[in-house]
Amino acid sequence: MRTPVLLSLLALATLANAQFSSGFENWPDTVPSDWMGSKTTLNADSVLQVDVNVHGGNYAVRLQNSGTSHKRFTTQPTAVTNGTIYTITFWVRGSGEIRTGLFDNRPTSSGYAGYNAYYTSSGNTWTEVTQQIAAANDYAAAEFILSIMGTDAPEHLVIDDVNITGGGAPVAASIYEVQYTANPDGISPMLGQIITTGGIVSGVDTLGANSYFIQAGTGPWSGIYCFDANSVVAIGDSVTLQASVSEFNGLTELTSVSNLVVVGQYPVPAAAAITPDQAQEELWEGVLATVSDIGCLAPPDGNNQWTGVSATAGSIIVDDLMYLYTPTVGNYYSVTGCLTFTFNERKIEPRFLADIAVGSAIAEAAVAALGFYPNPASDFIRMDLGNITGRVEYTVVDAIGRTAMSGTLTGSTLAVDGLTNGLYVLSVRTAEGIRQARVLVQR
Repeated sequence: MRTPVLLSLLALATLANAQFSSGFENWPDTVPSDWMGSKTTLNADSVLQVDVNVHGGNYAVRLQNSGTSHKRFTTQPTAVTNGTIYTITFWVRGSGEIRTGLFDNRPTSSGYAGYNAYYTSSGNTWTEVTQQIAAANDYAAAEFILSIMGTDAPEHLVIDDVNITGGGAPVAASIYEVQYTANPDGISPMLGQIITTGGIVSGVDTLGANSYFIQAGTGPWSGIYCFDANSVVAIGDSVTLQASVSEFNGLTELTSVSNLVVVGQYPVPAAAAITPDQAQEELWEGVLATVSDIGCLAPPDGNNQWTGVSATAGSIIVDDLMYLYTPTVGNYYSVTGCLTFTFNERKIEPRFLADIAVGSAIAEAAVAALGFYPNPASDFIRMDLGNITGRVEYTVVDAIGRTAMSGTLTGSTLAVDGLTNGLYVLSVRTAEGIRQARVLVQR
């Protein structure tokens, strides 16, 4: 990495609004003159000049980092003003992930602002990306950051025409406006924007102590996860805040939280009563909800999470972000908590013991017991269906909530020789109602 040098007037603006414009046109020392600031962690041999298929001018820059840990490519020093929102716009093509950040020597987080969400580039078509970031310190030697990882040959990531302007204002938005989306990937329409919003704290992370949920009103799209290690809040706090809208592994969240104000204490919005199947839908992400009558068919895994299975409406993972509870295998529970999405799985996060209600409504009331033999079963089971006539449907769900078998019975015998050893829930549906039993397959 070279020692920072004085920049041309084009490369470095010293105005309070830190206007910066770079088309990667000047390469006096094998790297672009207005980049490779002191916070750069990319090696110079991973910063290459491109003169074919550029977006504007004669040159662009290729950045290479095929690893899974990010590397920084930063501007030369430029002045920023505390509280100013900076809009960063650039054009990108190639393959890899890229996001923006800022070093402004703020007193927290080693002087860095929280990074924006990664934008994933694929293909060789130029795409414009816009993200915002807020300065939290008056600093004459700030560096704006392009953070990259996971780039692939031959193009890796090619960047051109970076423009940074200051003086913007946060957008006032409700949680509903942030969360509501018709995008099948669940991506917020406000991704990358800095907003002001508010809500009532519905849950606080006790595992990592770096996050909480806020909710405004009830119903779909009313809650959101806040990643914030600096603020101290409690359930019931009514807060206003400024934050960046981000996506992290499919979860819409608020990051880079600032200017948080607790305006009072209010009742937490009532939990929505939904089924495990409904809990898998994007519209309930971040919302406080209750999922009733889910059976624990296996003990918690190594991450202290367990799967609650409904006899009629799917399953949901119960996690320990805010409260660790060890269920009893075979019991049924009603669980209240905030809904989240991590590691490509929808989960419910109970907050305290009162969020876990033990019961057996599914096993004893809503669903009648189903008689069958043998148990354990190896090749088949024979069910006691009595005098039932008409259509008889069945579903077999495994211990982690996946549907292993389903169909329509043509008699009272069901072949299970295609199932692996384990515990299952068998549900039989007729016009008269539902019958259910736990079946152990063992050979």
